[in-house]
Amino acid sequence: MRRALILCCLLFLFAPGALAESCDGSGALTRETYTSRVAEHERRVSLYLPPCYAESDARYPLLLLLHGSNADDRQWSRLGFIRALEKAMRQGDAPPMIVVMPYGGALANQNRFDGISYDAILLDLLEQTQERFRTNGAQAIGGISRGGFWAWHLGLRYPARFVAIGGHSPFFDRDHAAPPYNPLNLARDMDEATRLHLWLDRGTSDYAAAGVEQMRETLKRAQRPHEYHVQPGGEHSEASWRQYMDDYAAFYARAFREPAPEWRRAQAQDGALELWLPAAGFGALLASIDSARLEAVLAGGLDEGLILSESSHSRLGARGIAFHPRTRIVADGQLFYALWRDLRSYTLAPFERLHLRLRPLWLDHKPVIDQLQRYPLAFASEQPNFAPEKLTRVTLSGTTALTRHTSTALDQMGLERAASGIRDYARLADFFQITHEASIAAGCPALHDGVLGGAGSMCMKPSHFPLFDLLGVDVVDLTGNHINDYGVEAFANTLDQFEERGYATVGGGRSLQQARQPLILESNGTRIGWLACNDIGPAYAFATDDDPPAPGSAHCRGAWLRETLPVLAANVDLVLMTVQYREYEAYKPDPRHQSDFRGFAELGADAVIGVSQHLPMTFEFYQTGRGETAFIHYGLGNLFFDQLGWGRQRFFLDTLYIYAGELLAVELYPGFIEDRARPRPLEGEDLLNFLHFMFVQQNAF
Repeated sequence: MRRALILCCLLFLFAPGALAESCDGSGALTRETYTSRVAEHERRVSLYLPPCYAESDARYPLLLLLHGSNADDRQWSRLGFIRALEKAMRQGDAPPMIVVMPYGGALANQNRFDGISYDAILLDLLEQTQERFRTNGAQAIGGISRGGFWAWHLGLRYPARFVAIGGHSPFFDRDHAAPPYNPLNLARDMDEATRLHLWLDRGTSDYAAAGVEQMRETLKRAQRPHEYHVQPGGEHSEASWRQYMDDYAAFYARAFREPAPEWRRAQAQDGALELWLPAAGFGALLASIDSARLEAVLAGGLDEGLILSESSHSRLGARGIAFHPRTRIVADGQLFYALWRDLRSYTLAPFERLHLRLRPLWLDHKPVIDQLQRYPLAFASEQPNFAPEKLTRVTLSGTTALTRHTSTALDQMGLERAASGIRDYARLADFFQITHEASIAAGCPALHDGVLGGAGSMCMKPSHFPLFDLLGVDVVDLTGNHINDYGVEAFANTLDQFEERGYATVGGGRSLQQARQPLILESNGTRIGWLACNDIGPAYAFATDDDPPAPGSAHCRGAWLRETLPVLAANVDLVLMTVQYREYEAYKPDPRHQSDFRGFAELGADAVIGVSQHLPMTFEFYQTGRGETAFIHYGLGNLFFDQLGWGRQRFFLDTLYIYAGELLAVELYPGFIEDRARPRPLEGEDLLNFLHFMFVQQNAF
C-alpha cells in the first residue's frame, strides 16, 4: 500500500489531474521555530508541505511569502492563500509546492543591510529549508506591503536564485533605502540577461500606490515584461488582498510551470510608443483630468464623462484594460459628434487619431507628453504610433507690454514672481513665442522729445528684460504697434538685446526686407515657415527700405504676402502666421477680420493667430479651397498688460502639436492675469465659466 501511494505521488508531478484523484487530502500547515544562523536565536515560521509529501520522495518548488508590517507569519494563511493554492492544485492548475512564511518581527521593519539584516536572515532560512526538505531548486518570492519591499529587494539583488518576484501593494520609495539596496534602483539597473516573472498589484485607493507606480514606470522604461494589476476600489488592507488570493496563487503557479519571458526591447526608433491621450471636443468645458480619475477608469470604475469609440474599446481591451460595463461606447463615426454634444465628456484616443477638432487634455494640469514615464497609456509596441523625436510644440501668446502699471507691478512683485505662473508651462514648448510691444528705452518711463507716440508712448525698463529669460522665450514677434514709440534707435537697441540672447525674431527687423523675411524653424524632422505682420500701424511702426532703411514691423498690406505665402508653403512642411490686427472690443471677429484671416489661410497658412487683441477671441477650423483645414484663432488676449476688466484679464496660450510635419492638434492653456503682471492658469469655477463663455456663448461650439 505504501509503495502504491509513493507511485501515485510521483505520477502527480507529471499528470495535472492526479492530485484530485489520488491525493485528495490537504497538505500540512504547521507553525514552528527554527534557529537562525544569522541572528543566532530562535525565530518563528509557518510552513506548508503539499499533499503526499510524506509518502513520496519527489522534489518540489519553494515559495517564500513575506507578511506586511504589523502582521506575522500567519497573515498569508489567514488571508486564504493556502486554501487558494490547494484549490488550484486539485484542479490541476498549480504544481504542488512548499511554502515558507517567516515571521519578520522588528527586524523586518528596519532598513539595515549588514550581516544580521532581515535579507540575510531570509537567505539563511532558504538554505535551511533546502537542507531540511526536498526542494527542486526552483524558488519564488513574494510579499505584501513591507514584505513586498523585501521580496523585490531580495529577488532583484539575487535574481539567479529565483524564478519570480511578486509584490502585493509593495511599499517602495526613492528615499526609503540607499540606492544599492532600493528595489527601484535595483530594477532600473537589472542585468540584461536576467529573466524573471514579475508581478505588481495595488488598489485604486492604496496608499502605497505612488511607489508602486514608480516601480511600474521603471519597468516600463526598461521595457521589462511584467504583470501589473490595479484592483478596483482596493485599499491597503487585508480585506482587499483577501479578494485576490486566487490570482496570487495562479501567478506563482505559472512562474513554476512556464519559463520567464525574455527581455526584448522594442525595435521602434528612439522610444517610440503606442500612446493614448485623454482628449475632448475642441469646445469642451475641460482642460485637464486627474490621474486618480484615469486610474479608476482603467481599473474598471464607471466614469459617466468617458465616451469610447468601438475600436478604441476593443484595442484597449486587447491590452488587458477592462472598462466598466456601463461605459458609453459609440460607433467610430459617431465619436466626434457624441463628444461635441456633451461638452463635459472626454475620450481616450490613440495618438494617430488626434485632429484639430479633438483637443488633447492635460493630466493633473500638465501635458501628458511630459509625463510619459509615469503615464499608464503609453505602451511599448511593435506598431508604435508616437515617437517623441517627431513631435514639435510651438506655444503662442498674445500682447506683452511691460509698461505703465505692469511696469510698476513688476518692480513691486519681482520678476521671479511675475514669471512663476506660466514659466513651467512655457518652458515645455520647443518654441515659446512672446509678442513684443514696448522696446527698451533709457530713462523709461520718462517721456522725452524723441518719442513718436506722444503721451501714450510705451517703453520697457532695461531691468525688466530678464523676464524673457525666465520664461525661456525662443521667438519674439516684432509686430507690436508700439515698438517704435520711443524712436527707431530704442527699437534697434532692443533688437541687439534679442540677438545677444539668441532669440529668433519674426515680423520685424532693421529694414523692410528683414521684417518680411520668413523665420524658418527646423525641428524634429519638421520644417516650419513663420510669417508675421502688422495690419494696423501706426505708420511710424512700419519698417521701410528707405535710404537709410528704418527698423520696424512688416505691414500686412501689399502684394508681398500673396507672393510669399504660397512659395513658403511649397518649401516647408507647415506655415504659421501671427498677425497684429486692429483692436476692437469684441470676442468675435467682424467680417473684415474674418475675411483677412481666411485669406491668409487660402494663401497657404496652416495656422493663423491673432496676437494683438486685448480680449480673447473665438476659433475657427477653416476649410480652404485646397481641401485642407486651417486653424484660426482670432485673438489670444493679453499676456502681460495692465488692463483691468473680466475679458482683458483672461487669455489663451495656444500650443500647436506639430507631428511629422503635420499640425495634428492644438492644446489650450486658459489663463488669468493676476495683479497686472502675473499670468497664471485659470482654475475651478473660473475656468469653467471662461470656457463656457468662450465656447458656448461666443463660439457656439
